[in-house]
Amino acid sequence: MNIEALLSYISSTPLTWLIVTLSTYKLGVIFYEKMGKNALFQPMIIALMLLIPALMLSGVSFETYFKANHLLHFFLGPATVALALPLYKNIAYIRAYFFPIVVTLFAGGLFAILSALGILWLLDASKTTLLSMTTKSITTPIGIIVAQDIGAVVSLSIGFIAITGLLGVLFGNIIFKWFRIKSDAAKGFSLGLIAHALGTSSAVEISEKAAAFAALAMGLNGIAIAILLPLALHFF
Repeated sequence: MNIEALLSYISSTPLTWLIVTLSTYKLGVIFYEKMGKNALFQPMIIALMLLIPALMLSGVSFETYFKANHLLHFFLGPATVALALPLYKNIAYIRAYFFPIVVTLFAGGLFAILSALGILWLLDASKTTLLSMTTKSITTPIGIIVAQDIGAVVSLSIGFIAITGLLGVLFGNIIFKWFRIKSDAAKGFSLGLIAHALGTSSAVEISEKAAAFAALAMGLNGIAIAILLPLALHFF
């Protein structure tokens, strides 16, 4: 077997891209910690910067890469169910701040979706793109399921989810300073509501209380959109 044939075999083997995906993310985590956990060096950003050139140089299609990571996709289901855990752990917060949580959840979640859709509509985006954008503020496991249910492009939805999370983390702390937001509960809830999993991981670095509210917002927002979005599209 010559070198070209060997490289072709390695790049086409599903296990290769699973290992590459996990390895690049691990390198991203290490680099993120080395850079003092600066938001500009989020592990996902580093992983993407390493993965995209690797995929381009190898000539592997996105479909092949996506299938190679089937094992990771499989665990998205259990991850979705696991969102019930932070909700259960934070039941005291739900009871204590029920009205503010409900108002913020629906007002913030609705504005996040409508503002993005409004911009895309002005840019004359296609219906498929608009549908894919509606899942941008929910965590990936739920986003994939919702995207399939409403007829959106799953890969595009995942891209919007990732970009939203990254932007939320990058600009979240800046916005908190501009508007002089001091409450850890407010910071955490807004990060979890807008930037889902990445926002929650960022909230962990603020405080335990911020992390709790971020997990709460991420779980409630995911459940609310998963239920209400398909119903809304059915009627409109």
